[in-house]
Amino acid sequence: MKRLLMVAIVAFIWPLSVNAQEEIRDWKWEKAFMSVVLISTEQQVATSNFNPPPKVEDTPHSEQATPDNIPSIVPPKYGMGTGFFIDSLHVVTNYHVIKNADVIKVYSYGYPFEITEVEVVGYDEEVDLAVLKINKIFAHEHINFADEDPLIGDTAYAIGHGAGQMWSLTQGIIGYDTRPNANTSWVHYLQTDAVINHGNSGGPLLNEDGDVIGVNTLIISQTKYYVGYGYAIPTALAERVARQIITTGTHVKPLLGIHMGILEDKQLYEDLVSKGKDHLLEVKKLTPGGPAELFGVKVDDIIVSVDGKPVYVTNEVIRVLWDKLPGEALNLEIYRDGEYITIDVILGQGHSKANTFGIANPK
Repeated sequence: MKRLLMVAIVAFIWPLSVNAQEEIRDWKWEKAFMSVVLISTEQQVATSNFNPPPKVEDTPHSEQATPDNIPSIVPPKYGMGTGFFIDSLHVVTNYHVIKNADVIKVYSYGYPFEITEVEVVGYDEEVDLAVLKINKIFAHEHINFADEDPLIGDTAYAIGHGAGQMWSLTQGIIGYDTRPNANTSWVHYLQTDAVINHGNSGGPLLNEDGDVIGVNTLIISQTKYYVGYGYAIPTALAERVARQIITTGTHVKPLLGIHMGILEDKQLYEDLVSKGKDHLLEVKKLTPGGPAELFGVKVDDIIVSVDGKPVYVTNEVIRVLWDKLPGEALNLEIYRDGEYITIDVILGQGHSKANTFGIANPK
């Protein structure tokens, strides 16, 4: 399998990138393709021992006794994903692409050899993002993170190796901009119908300008294959995590200490509407001793705006926090008992499932 994968990769990369592209002028996606890599992983599986049935007494008619331990050969596990250069050295991908990998190899568009000089700089398991450092000089490009968040309905393009179709470009739209993560409120996703499958994980979701608007991460499907719904980590979060990992080796996030939710009291809602107010986001719980509680936020407060931006759902508050660091101030406009008040909260430091490796790729 390993040999077949290598042959397939080389056969695809070399003819297409060198010969075919010479015949195409002003190819819009050349820079993007030259920035995207294929990531191949290998996980060594520990040798297991066979537990034989109980021995029988040796007799002239009995079979030869079974040894106590028969080692069984367990082949390594192979995986494949996508990544992309964000500068001359660093590749962004999903953490789950390289999780538990003993060997990581990278293949680049237009370079017909495997690259083993790969170092894992760090990762954030909660966000599902990792940064690799490629310690080899060869010709490649890098792509930029977009400056603006995409809007619902914007065109989106995905490049990756889904279903083994290496360096495939697919097109769709942004179907929704804030799909929640069931495990953490810190992460939400862009939804797209650009085709992504297993193998696309860690690849870029691009806008019309070829800038990164997200990192393809999940598909929503009962069959484990594309049925029309894919999720990507938005650029605002992905760039934050990647830059911090490159600079410090890890990622830290701010802590506000509020559990928020949509207003559930129908009478209060109708009262607000009758007064021409459309506030919906309510403080449900506070983290004991957390920043919000310490600075005077109370349960049942209604959050009207954050840093001057009107907010109506939790994800809109989280989006503001993606631009914040621990120790920075966050201005909250609160509606409480019929009055508006403002509270400045100094953010604490949250806990992330983040770590660094700091070791070179084993050969």
